[in-house]
Amino acid sequence: TLDGLIRAKRLRLVRTKSMVDLIVSPYLHEVDQLFGPPFVDGQIRGRVVTMFRHPIERAISTFNYLQIAHWEPEYRPEMQGWTVEQYATSDVIEDNWMTRQLVHVDSSTPLNMGHLQLAMDVIRRKVFVGLMSRFEESLERFEAIFQWKYTFNPTEQEACRESMLAIGSNVSPRGRGNPVPPPGTPAYNFILSHNKFDMQLYKYAESLFDEQARLVTDIEGGFRFHEA
Repeated sequence: TLDGLIRAKRLRLVRTKSMVDLIVSPYLHEVDQLFGPPFVDGQIRGRVVTMFRHPIERAISTFNYLQIAHWEPEYRPEMQGWTVEQYATSDVIEDNWMTRQLVHVDSSTPLNMGHLQLAMDVIRRKVFVGLMSRFEESLERFEAIFQWKYTFNPTEQEACRESMLAIGSNVSPRGRGNPVPPPGTPAYNFILSHNKFDMQLYKYAESLFDEQARLVTDIEGGFRFHEA
């Protein structure tokens, strides 16, 4: 949360490497404030890694989630009776969320091609790209890049990893939730009209994912088992 990041900055959470290895947050620019000025000797710097999801899939997932997530401030129980079309034409539909997060502008600001180019530049220069559609491949790549490996009980840790890949976490109960509408349908087109910049950004992320494969060409596969 934003309050949590303010507290983390006050406590100087990233002052030493021993205090934290990974920070998970949608607030990219606020997380950046936890770190000191760049190019200062001895200053700890962060590296950005993320999983990109197809914008239409992400919007439907958000719609389904907000109907049941009573623990979230954004919980919207009234949406439980909505159709996808109602959500897509409402004032709570996502509007190029990914682009806005990267360029740090809110929903009241109209986007243009300059914002999209800046978002693409941020991804190209600063982000290790993963794709939800290629989740296991992305995870393998992150393990190699960050040298994540099993350190406690490799057998149990691998079983946990396989379970997460097969079942996931924080997912809607089986049989519940609205499916992603097929391309060309009114619901799909409504959502697309609010996420045109994100669609272009996603396609760019897909190309970067393929390009970044070169970063791990010299690293043996299954790095998580190395010296485990």
